[in-house]
Amino acid sequence: MKKIKIFLSMFVMLFAFDAHVYAASTTISVSKSSVYVGDSFTVTANMTAAAAWNIHTSASGPVSGCVINQADASGDAMNTNKTFTANCTATGEGTITITLSGDITDEEGNNSGISGSKSVTVTTKPAPPSSSSSSSNNNNNNNNNNNNNNNNNNNNNNNNKSTNNKLKELVIDGYKVTKVDDKNYTLSVNNSVTSVKVKVTAEDSKAKVTGDGEHKLNVGDNNIEIVITSESGAQNKISLKVTRKDGYYLDDLTDALKESSDTVDITLKDGDKLSSNMVQSIKGSGKKVNLNYYDNNKKLLYTWMVDGSKIENTNSFLTKVSASDGENSVVKKLVNNVDGTLITLDNKDLLPKGTMLKYYVGDKYKNGDVVNVYYHNLYDEKLDEVGSKLVVKDGYVTFNTSKGSDYFVTLDNLGNESEVTTTGTKKSINIFLIISIIEFIVIIGLLVYFLKFRDKNK
Repeated sequence: MKKIKIFLSMFVMLFAFDAHVYAASTTISVSKSSVYVGDSFTVTANMTAAAAWNIHTSASGPVSGCVINQADASGDAMNTNKTFTANCTATGEGTITITLSGDITDEEGNNSGISGSKSVTVTTKPAPPSSSSSSSNNNNNNNNNNNNNNNNNNNNNNNNKSTNNKLKELVIDGYKVTKVDDKNYTLSVNNSVTSVKVKVTAEDSKAKVTGDGEHKLNVGDNNIEIVITSESGAQNKISLKVTRKDGYYLDDLTDALKESSDTVDITLKDGDKLSSNMVQSIKGSGKKVNLNYYDNNKKLLYTWMVDGSKIENTNSFLTKVSASDGENSVVKKLVNNVDGTLITLDNKDLLPKGTMLKYYVGDKYKNGDVVNVYYHNLYDEKLDEVGSKLVVKDGYVTFNTSKGSDYFVTLDNLGNESEVTTTGTKKSINIFLIISIIEFIVIIGLLVYFLKFRDKNK
């Protein structure tokens, strides 16, 4: 019995070990190893046990197609198996080489590079045999012999032709192109750039280049294919991805300020900071700059409105803004839990003079609502009014933000700055003073009356 238990334990351990021996891998295969000119075949990349992948194939030789570009990840971050295919067409005699490259990552985070290659031989399809007479057959044989001799001569000529199809230089005037690898290049341009002129130089002057020249750009990714064909007919295909931005971003500020318009729109990204030099540039331009932040659904959440003609200090400032009901905040206690929206700025220093903030409050207030905005004075721990009777328009409220702190938006009127105190109650200093005086007069009157009554009794 003891031996059986030991055997079963070893059996279970064997399977437990076997469950982990499968490693992420990718292999390449072709449907045919030899084809005729004009024939089609398929290249396949088989991926196993990977959670994320970046798989590419490229082809050289007399072929078109054969390109696989797959980069993605499983939805649940768990290992999966995938099969990717591409169609190929043989365009001439010779040898086609399909190369696999990239990398894959398994669910445990182990990353590994992938590689491999397959070759396909391309020949010319022989002519069908003729059904003519014997003399014709003899003539055909003679012709075939002559053709064979010609083919041999052509092959010898092809053997003497250059096979160099390598890229020497890829240039776009005014821009720096990024090389990903020998087959892939990228470039990002501003939204105002509607076309680029691509200049390609091959290593061999006898090689032919297609795909260079001027290309119009759509907003987003633009894929440009460049093909270098050697003297012998071997092709080298190169992918150039040019991304045209959907607008100006903070790193495009210098170019944006060169536009003829008096108002410039900039799209903010998470963590963006307006540097002192940027503020100085806006001041120098005298233009109005709108710094727009959109949420994940492409909805405008807030806009910083910086007026270059009013800027005095050129301090840098953080652009992040957030909102909450402020239940546990100091401001909420200052207003005795009056209902409202607390808008918090990451920046706590002085902002450029004349800066306005437009913030979306449509989830709490409706269009036409009249609200008041108060600034949290960090030094005196009180609220100062910065805007009264502001109308909510299209879901947004706009107010002055020359001071970096928290701002409280409410339908209630909290009074002026002397009426809002750290106790969280509203009170009037004048009324308090009058009541104190009355109380003092009453006490004095009672004291005088008591003294007179005592003297009378005596």
